Amino acid sequence: MELNIGCLLTLQDNGATQYNFQNYTVRKSVVYGGATYTFAPFAFSGAISNIQGDNLDAGLQFQATKVTRTWAETAIVNNWVGTVTVVLLKDDSSIERVLYSYAGVVAAGGWQESTIELSLNSVMDAVRGTIPGRRMTHQLVGMIPVSANINV
Repeated sequence: MELNIGCLLTLQDNGATQYNFQNYTVRKSVVYGGATYTFAPFAFSGAISNIQGDNLDAGLQFQATKVTRTWAETAIVNNWVGTVTVVLLKDDSSIERVLYSYAGVVAAGGWQESTIELSLNSVMDAVRGTIPGRRMTHQLVGMIPVSANINV
């Protein structure tokens, strides 16, 4: 069994959308929820918050170019909000369903010679919240695959 997973990323400054990116269809844009997402090669490492107060940041990683360095620096300085929607894809790269969404403030970042990394801080206060992190269970996600053959 194969799973095809992709990410939709929206970057906003004061509620105004600056960029919409997707990381799975190279030669064409993706329209979802009335917005058009253009291709950008990026990686997303999601995180959860728990009741012990461990607010974990999520991370975005892009290829370092002059263009990405310019907007990434602006995103950090102006505290843009990034929303990542992780989607399950059909074989034709159309969206089958949304697995989850993560929203956070671009709070830190930096770049090396080839990569730019942005840190998204959680917008939830895990110390005062009573929402535990979710675990994958049969009731939440249906049949859980037992194969290691998963495409991201």
